[in-house]
Amino acid sequence: MLSRTAESFFWIGRYIERAEYTARFVNVHYHLLTEIATGEDQADVWTRYLEDTGELSVYQKLYDEVRTKSVMEFVTLNRENPDSLTNLVAAARNNARGIQDQLSSEVWHFMNDFYFSLKGKTEWDLWADTHALLNHVRNTCYTLDGVMGGTMVRDEGWNFYRLGKNIERGGRTARLLDIPVLSDPTTEPKRISEYHQCLAALKSASAFEAYRKFYSAQLVPKKIVRFLLFHNRFPRSVRFTTTQASELVELLAGHARRAETRQTIRLAGALAADLEFGSLEEVYSTGLSKFLGQVLEQLDELSNLVAQAFFRTPGYSETSLTLETQSKSQVSQVQYH
Repeated sequence: MLSRTAESFFWIGRYIERAEYTARFVNVHYHLLTEIATGEDQADVWTRYLEDTGELSVYQKLYDEVRTKSVMEFVTLNRENPDSLTNLVAAARNNARGIQDQLSSEVWHFMNDFYFSLKGKTEWDLWADTHALLNHVRNTCYTLDGVMGGTMVRDEGWNFYRLGKNIERGGRTARLLDIPVLSDPTTEPKRISEYHQCLAALKSASAFEAYRKFYSAQLVPKKIVRFLLFHNRFPRSVRFTTTQASELVELLAGHARRAETRQTIRLAGALAADLEFGSLEEVYSTGLSKFLGQVLEQLDELSNLVAQAFFRTPGYSETSLTLETQSKSQVSQVQYH
């Protein structure tokens, strides 16, 4: 498979997963925050979100203060934000257009319809029915993943799509856990806002019902961390996604392995093993935020190594910052037509 084709599959997986996560996170937090939080609490949550996703500097160039209304418009429809929903879907469609001959007609037509369903949306549409618009994005991402799975040959392209999806998903779940109420294993939610932070973390990962199957409806911070970080059967846990990524890297490497490929396999395997054999005691001994930061650095490095090993694309370097630049550069090249 051509490296350009492999890279396109990889980024389709990442962009669609990122759009789905953004729609789900924003929908959950918008409704919880407007019901129970003060303006100051809302600003804290959105600021942390923008910092985690690397969007804060772009936001600050466009808006004076961090307010719910401005952030909602910025992360959903703003064309100047590379990670807004409209730009992410456009970027996925742009990658799909370049490899249209490698896709089933069902995938291409569905991707095209998805793009055009968002292309003309304005702030008026967002505020006319916020829940409907965000649900549309989330549900269409779910369906698109199903159309991919139901119509695509299980070849290298499919595996690169899944690799991108799992790397993105692991990173997004890790970011969800980096909130103050989860950072101390000895505490329980005392204020209503802390209870809602726990609930929002689970719902933002579509994990609330799955969590209840193992821990009932009681929201205990260390149990939430254990579930989203270490569970071996929940598809959005960090452990599950890193295990999937490690297996896919091995599969894609085949038998002929260059130095870059072996390095990628080694890092993917080490990351998966850290999550498989890790413990809550180790996490809290290290510090939850520091531990999650290390996981995110490794995921960024893994993505970078995947590019060097399989895509051989000039422009990727040894730093995750450059990778992020590459990602955003792809988005900026999207043409709206």
